[in-house]
This record gives sequence, C-alpha cells and structure tokens, in this order.
Amino acid sequence: MKFKKNVVGIGETNGYIVYDEEKLEAVIIDPGDESKSFIKFIDKNGLTLTNIVLTHYHYDHIGAVEDIRDAYGCPVSIHRKDVEGLKNSNLNHSLMGFRRSVEITPDRILLDGDSIEAGNIVLRVIHTPGHTPGGICLMNESEKIVFTGDTIFKDDIGRMDLEGGSEESMKRTILNKVNKWSNDIILYPGHGEEASMEYIRKKNGEFQYMLR
Repeated sequence: MKFKKNVVGIGETNGYIVYDEEKLEAVIIDPGDESKSFIKFIDKNGLTLTNIVLTHYHYDHIGAVEDIRDAYGCPVSIHRKDVEGLKNSNLNHSLMGFRRSVEITPDRILLDGDSIEAGNIVLRVIHTPGHTPGGICLMNESEKIVFTGDTIFKDDIGRMDLEGGSEESMKRTILNKVNKWSNDIILYPGHGEEASMEYIRKKNGEFQYMLR
C-alpha cells in the first residue's frame, strides 16, 4: 500500500490518494476543494480510481468530489448518517465557505465495519460520530494506519459545535474506539500532521480530557 497526501483548499484539507502500485487501483479520501492535483497524480501513475470516500460531509472535504467523479465515473461513498449533510448545502456549509452550493448524492452508503477496497488494499470503516453524526475513520490493519478525517488530529480533536456535532458522541467515540487503538498505530488526519497513538496519549490534551 502506498498513499499520497495533497494539502488543498482554503481549509488546508489533507486529501489522500491510497493506491496499490501492483494492481494500479486507487481510492481518494476527502479530495477537499481542488481536483487538479488528484487528477494529475492518478493520470500520471496510470491508476484506476475505484472510489471517492468521504470521512464526513463538511464543505472543505467535498468541494472537488463532482469534478473527480465526472472525470472517472467512480462511486462516492459516505456513512449513512452523513448522507443528509452531503446533500444539503446549509448543513455542509458550502454556501458560507465557497459562496456556492455543493450538494452531492452519494453512490454507496457506508456502515460501521464495511470495507473499501483498491487492489489488495482493504480499508475498514469505523463509525466515529462526534464531529458529524456519520463521521468515519478508515483503518488499514496490516499497515497499522488510520485515516481519521476530522475526528482526531495530532494535538486536538474535531470541533463539536456545528450542526450534527455532539460532545457526548465524541466522548463515546474517543473512549470506546480511538482509545482502543495500539500505540504503534499512526493517525493521518484531515488537517495537520500525522501522529502515533503513543504521541496522542501523551500529548493530545483534548483526547486526554475526553477520557476523564
């Protein structure tokens, strides 16, 4: 498994191209609001895009989805509880963030425990509500990597004060899911730098607060 991180858009969103270099199949996680760097990389490397996976519905993660879906005809996937927000520009804040409406109908509805595949790569869907009702993380167990979206970052956690956010849900997510990950797992978030779970446990104050 290999992956390429693109930092894109006004929110400096981390979008990821995860690909199997032997099978030449790829998935995009959260393309942000700029499609060109994703399309350039996919075409340059001769990759077949099998899926666009969204960790949640906020505008800074979804703006480029339609351009990429149109270019490759691949499905768009999101958790069942975030479908409404993806289809509603008021909930996903695209009117505020972009001054244009972004409303997307997904092709695949995800649930906790589902798998996203590209070649021999398997990403397991972990439902992690708190930032949004249908927020997810994507774990590759063999590589000990988790793409966390806006659930948790290197030094803090996702905000919970927007529509659909819930401190109670986030607390359950951190306590019952994130806290069960081993120290050697590396988190690749939707913004900022990656971090190990060992670092998170020692240095991430908001993570520590949620465990009290």
